[in-house]
Amino acid sequence: MKLVRFIQTSDWQIGMKGGGLGEASGIIRETRIKSINNVLNIAKEQNVDFVLLCGDIFEHNMVSQDDVRKVVSVFNQYSDIPIYLLPGNHDIIGADCVYNRPIFQNLTHLKIIQSCDTIQIQDTYLHPCPILSKFITKDLTVNIPSVHDLGGIHIGIAHGSLIGNFSTQDWEDITLPIDPSCIERTGIDYLALGHWHGYRIFEDSRIAYSGTHEQTKYNEDNAGYCLMVHIDKKGDKPIIEPIKTGQLKWLSCEFDIMDSSSLNELKEYLDSIKDIDMVRLELHGELQLEYKEKLDNILEFQSTRHRDLRIKMDLLNITLSNNLENRIDLGDATLNQTNEKLSQMLANETDPKKQKVIVEALIYLHKLGMEVEA
Repeated sequence: MKLVRFIQTSDWQIGMKGGGLGEASGIIRETRIKSINNVLNIAKEQNVDFVLLCGDIFEHNMVSQDDVRKVVSVFNQYSDIPIYLLPGNHDIIGADCVYNRPIFQNLTHLKIIQSCDTIQIQDTYLHPCPILSKFITKDLTVNIPSVHDLGGIHIGIAHGSLIGNFSTQDWEDITLPIDPSCIERTGIDYLALGHWHGYRIFEDSRIAYSGTHEQTKYNEDNAGYCLMVHIDKKGDKPIIEPIKTGQLKWLSCEFDIMDSSSLNELKEYLDSIKDIDMVRLELHGELQLEYKEKLDNILEFQSTRHRDLRIKMDLLNITLSNNLENRIDLGDATLNQTNEKLSQMLANETDPKKQKVIVEALIYLHKLGMEVEA
């Protein structure tokens, strides 16, 4: 009996807008297409038997024809690798399914799976679990037959949420339940899953999510991989190797500011992560108002080093120093009166959002004072 080796991947989400990522969204969209090459090149180098695409290859069925052409162009570069594609809930099977477009008809090495019919690949058998409705509430694997007494290696393919491991709210109010007991019930050797964006391995390596090939947003753990799966023979424990495919580097981090000296430490820390593409930084602690401009200058410079830099300062408390609590002359009576009023407002304000507005006003006011003195 022949062993089987294959690449498992899913959730490419080609055509996604990258909402909330500003100017970086265009880079993310293009990188997602480029990274398909990483997945298929690994398949070619490893000389695998086939590639499994476990759903949500496209963000939706109305994806632009330009994006479709780009994906098909990559597929055409790897025409010697059999590819089996199971649509997910984003690219769901139906009359307007993206895979019904004529451009897919000439890809002879690509099999679009639209039924539960078993697919035989020499001594390996694929058991697909297609999504026919986003509102399905029964276990997607219910149609996988019992293969306890059959020879060959048997692999299930599905797209959904493994019961007991994910809350419904994680999946856009779409349940798509998958019962992990299907391994024991059916006797299949492995269940390849899509829907979760980070790779996850369950049930003694017999169930696994490959995750997305390229991270889509901050705080996605173990995203940007595909899985190399190796099964020697029926009943053997699968050997699963996550392989990095993502090109963009993401980082979510926190930094505590204790006093003005912390700004130098912050600069050193940011210098150490200058090669990270996408950075989300949350600042905590306390900083005197007179050093706020220095902080802003540090962050403004760092923003030129990254494709995306998001700063959260809601938990950073800006305080008045003794110098600013005393009456200081800004060179203009109106400015002095405004400064005193804003300082009082800041001292009494407890709402972080309102504090931030007052701080920005004070900074701008002090800049005006410096211009008046000049």
